[in-house]
Amino acid sequence: MGSLKYNFTSSRWVWLLKGLPSFPRAHALFKAKRHTMTTTKRCNNLWDVCQKVVKQKIPGAFVECGVWRGGSAVIMGLAAKRHNPVRPLHLFDSFEGLPEPGAEDGARAAEYSEGKAGGRLVGIAKCDATLEYVRMALIEQAHLSPANVFFHKGWFQDTLPADAKTIGNIAVLRLDGDWYESTKICLEYLYPLLSQNGVIILDDYFCWEGCRKATDEYRNQHGITDPIVRVDQDCVLWIKS
Repeated sequence: MGSLKYNFTSSRWVWLLKGLPSFPRAHALFKAKRHTMTTTKRCNNLWDVCQKVVKQKIPGAFVECGVWRGGSAVIMGLAAKRHNPVRPLHLFDSFEGLPEPGAEDGARAAEYSEGKAGGRLVGIAKCDATLEYVRMALIEQAHLSPANVFFHKGWFQDTLPADAKTIGNIAVLRLDGDWYESTKICLEYLYPLLSQNGVIILDDYFCWEGCRKATDEYRNQHGITDPIVRVDQDCVLWIKS
């Protein structure tokens, strides 16, 4: 889920300051810090994107695929909470960590998974966090309403074919599945639901070979020419025209 070079030592107070001058955004970063491995730049961007689609009245839910400990979900949920009606937050994750990468993911992914690279839907003990932990982060610590947060537990290949039909329109789609197959299936089932002028964020586009390959293939296959905007060293987004 993103670069392996993040700094976990900076304090939550540093993150609070990096979220200013917007106090609601600073508060969201403060709440998210202990539950995310992404950068403050990425978190600031996520907050701003969520606020922008609401102000522009882009219809749809906020959706994340690849939740880990829930830091980005906290930011999305707190952004949604500031507006009425509150946007539903749909979270897809195995809550068992990453599955095995496959051949499309390249040598670095195979090395990261310690040689477990057969593409099986089996946890590799990387980026794992339980549903109970994430629920605590969102509901008990960030004080999001359980009525607005929907957990879809299981491998994307098992949950998306059925559960995508229950979401309706999507305003913000954040993909953090790392691997080729994970990214591919999320795009296949969820991108068609993204509203016009909705935003898709790919956390790993410049980090993992498979994520970028699946994204480029999907864009080429469907004639998507919307400009890709780089958020930081690994993350990109585009706005659906």
